[in-house]
Formats: sequence, structure tokens, C-alpha cells
Amino acid sequence: MRLPASFRRNLRLMRIAHILATHGMAALAVRMRLFYPYVWLVQLLRGDELPKDLGAQIRLALEKLGPTFIKFGQMLSTRVDLLPMDVALELKKLQDDVPPEPFARVQRVIESSFKRPLTGEQGLFASFNEVPVAAASIAQVHFAELKNGQQVAVKVRRDHISRTIESDLAILQLLAALFDRYFPEYRRLKAPQVIVEFSTTIRGELNLRAEAAHASRFAENFADVDGVRVPEVLWDYTHTEVLTTERIIGVPIDEKERLQAAGHDCLKLCERVATLFFHTVFIDGYFHADMHPGNIFVDEKGDIVLIDFGIVGRLDMKTRRYLAGMLLAFLKEDYQRSAQVHMEAGFVLADTDLSAFEDALREIAVPIFNRPLGDISIAELLLSMFAVTERFKMETQPQLLLLQKTMVVIEGVARELADQANIWMLAKPLISSWAARHMGPAGKAEALAEEVRSQLLGWMQLPQKFERTLSLLEAEGGPLAPEGSRMKLAAGVVLMTGGSAWLAWLAAQQLTGISMLAAAFALAAGLLLTLAET
Repeated sequence: MRLPASFRRNLRLMRIAHILATHGMAALAVRMRLFYPYVWLVQLLRGDELPKDLGAQIRLALEKLGPTFIKFGQMLSTRVDLLPMDVALELKKLQDDVPPEPFARVQRVIESSFKRPLTGEQGLFASFNEVPVAAASIAQVHFAELKNGQQVAVKVRRDHISRTIESDLAILQLLAALFDRYFPEYRRLKAPQVIVEFSTTIRGELNLRAEAAHASRFAENFADVDGVRVPEVLWDYTHTEVLTTERIIGVPIDEKERLQAAGHDCLKLCERVATLFFHTVFIDGYFHADMHPGNIFVDEKGDIVLIDFGIVGRLDMKTRRYLAGMLLAFLKEDYQRSAQVHMEAGFVLADTDLSAFEDALREIAVPIFNRPLGDISIAELLLSMFAVTERFKMETQPQLLLLQKTMVVIEGVARELADQANIWMLAKPLISSWAARHMGPAGKAEALAEEVRSQLLGWMQLPQKFERTLSLLEAEGGPLAPEGSRMKLAAGVVLMTGGSAWLAWLAAQQLTGISMLAAAFALAAGLLLTLAET
């Protein structure tokens, strides 16, 4: 008999309180009112002081709490804007290694997904290797052969893992709310928002069909890039719980001796990996955010082959312009310009003392750029940038945090291939070329076109949004305003949300039909878009 959900949740909370208490964090559990009598007794016996090895104790506690909490800790290890550096470094040691799922469960997941036997005359596969080649907390990978003889890799989600993770996410949301309530001095950490971001990431990893879509998009982006490829997705054998791709025969990127024995030039491979990564960041604005060595292979032709697209990062054009401007300003040691780039991007409060901010940037950058070229680290620069956020109350962008985490790994891979690899110098030509195109006169016209397009779309949607709001009010029993009042209300809404007086009038007009002025405005905006794009 399955226990009620509320009872299971309370048991889980009791275990969390117990683990926190036994790892020197009883005071934390007491303040959050987690099973108060028990943890209070532990606190009384052990004292109020946090352990000196706090980072290690947090890591051990997360390991005991299981896969969801381990992944949460791995995500937190990148948030140096939230955690002390020593704690963040300790959390980087968290490993996602778990025992393989029993084959019977793997078979059940595949057969229930496709409503067909795994093998046999009516089966999906001609043969299926029962022993996985890789196993992680969410899924594991098996090799198999299709009926047409093609060799494939089959990634299978663990049985019931979705239910386990959703249960843990609900508990994390509760813990974040308690932390926000009982630790008001730390509300700047935005604990509930951090959990929302983490939930989005891990739910994305659960959907293997979404991962397949990511892989297909990367394949399209790399179509004209020499020396890089992505395994073909076999959609007829792919489901939300099963992902099937062509099998890759290659050498992991971190096995330098095997690469050299196969005749590959490790320096060229290093350059290719770095160029590939910055291509995805700046040109595509869509990057692989889990590029550890186990996800990068080199095939017999010397091509880089990427796998595992469960985590991807996205950078809009505004963020890419900010990133390029900031990096190029640092490269020129123009710290005043770097400070201005932050201000222009809106990442710094308007009343920030730019001179003080410039001095802070100089303070973190000079030690990095005074090193030999081979020791300069873009990832470390970004990491130091995030450390400044608390002091100047900057809004740290989650996607940039994901980018920094990925860059740490990429720099490690590059230096493993070539000891004196300089990612900074490899990136400079690509970033400079991109900046010249997108941040010069043509780029500014493009930015203007984007802004006008965005504003125009927003304005055109105002009437529909307003009508939808009124419909919701009506559905909930609220009175509908008469036509004249509706027009005034629409104008008021626009003014309250920052629109100008003429735009407010336009919004009111659009509720009763597109006026001549609105049509003329749309035509003028269209012409402006056309001019800006030429």
C-alpha cells in the first residue's frame, strides 16, 4: 500500500532535518522550524556554531539526500554570487554516479513507451545490450542494433525518476519559502527564484524528446561548420523516456595518449573545441551547457562529435552584445568602457557610482591579465565578475552563470589537450569579428530594428490582453465596464505601465477597431523596420 503524499513528504522533511542536524547545521533547521523538538535537542547537545568545514558538510548532506539534491548542489556550485567561494568549490566535488537500473526496469520503460516488445520478431531492436555503457541519476545508455543492422545508442530514463524528482522539487520549494521567511537578512539570495530556475533545468533533462530536439537544432547550426557533428536522432525510436541516436565510434576528448596514437593533432583539436564553443555562444546564441570530456568525442576523421544535450544555454542578442563588449573592453584594459557596457546593458543600478565600479573591475582584472598568456582564464574573469555582484547589487543573469560554468570545463578540456592553450587568444578573432558586425553602425541599426519590432508587437497585443483580462473578470463574477469606461481603463493601463499619452490614446482606439492613425503608425513602423534592416 502506497502511503499518502503528505505523510511521505513529512517523512522526507524529517530525514532532511536529521541530516542537517547531524552535519552540524542544527541551528539552521531550528530556525526554519524543521521538526523543532528533535533538532533543538541535537543543537543543545552539539552547540550553535556551524562546522569549520561547512562546505564539506553541506556536500556530504546533499549526497545522502539523493540525486535531486546532488544536482541542486552541482547547480549551486556555479552560484558564487550566492555562496562563499570555499563552499562553492566544495560543491564542485559532487558526483552524479549511481548504480545502474536493473535491466527489467529498462525493458519495461522502453516497451511501455512504444507498446512493442524490446526484441524478437515484433520487437523494436534486433538486439539490445543489457549492460549499460553509462549510468547517471536520470538516465542510462545502452548499445543496440536495429533491424536494418544500424548500430545505435539508446538513452533510457530511470523508472519512476520523474515522480521522485517532482516530489523533491516540491520539498525544495517549501524549504526555500521557509528560508526566505525565517532568514529575512538573506532574502537578496532569492531562494524561491533559485529553486524555480533549478526546477526548469532538471525538468528539461527529464524530457528526452526535448533533448532530441536540442540535438537536431545543434546539428542544423553546425551544418556549415567543418570538423564538427552531432549524432543523428532516430525519431521513430525516440520518446519522452527514450532517446535513440546513431552510435558514435570515437575517442573521448580527454584521452590524449589515445588521440595521439590515432594520429590526431591535439593542438588543432584544442583550437577546434574553443572555436566551436564561442561559435555557439556568439553566432548561435545557443550553447551546449554540459560539455564535460565524457560528452565530447573525436572520430576517426578527426571530427569533434558532441553528445548529451540535456542542458543547453540561450543568450539573446542583448546579452551577447554585452558579453562581447565587456570581454573586448577587458582585452584592451579599458575598465571605464567595461563599466559603461554594464550600465548600458541595464545590469547595474542607475545610481551606481561608475568610478567605484570601474575600480572594482580593475581590481579583479589586473591580476588575471598580468599572468602569462597561457594562464589567462575567461572563466575566472567571469567568476570574479559575479563576485562583484553583491557589492554593487547587480542582477546576475542565470544564463551567464551557466556560461561561466561551461567555460570552466571547456578551458580544462583545452588545457588537457595543449598545455599552453590560450582560450582568450583563440576567442579574440571570433569575438572581434562578431562585434564589428553586430556592434558597429549596422549592428546598431539591427538593434534598433529589434527594439522597434518588440515594441510594435507589444503594442499590437495590448487590445487582446485587455479583452482577455476583462473576460477573466467576467468569468469570476466581476462587473464588466461599459464601452466608454473600457476605453479609459485601457488608456490608464498603458500609462501605468510606462506608455506615453499618445500610445494610451491609441490603445483605447484599438479596442473599438483599428483607427486610421493606428494603421498609419503600423505602416511607418514597418518602413522603419525595413530601413533599419538594410
